[in-house]
Amino acid sequence: MMNKTEKKRGFFGLLLDFILVIGTGGLWLIWILIVYLRKNS
Repeated sequence: MMNKTEKKRGFFGLLLDFILVIGTGGLWLIWILIVYLRKNS
């Protein structure tokens, strides 16, 4: 279901994350954290 996040992140992936974090006021960062914690729990 979350195939995109399982791939190795490139520079553009990190840049996109950075833009989304700024654009959503940190909500994107919280979403990434939730996905990461659920995957590694």
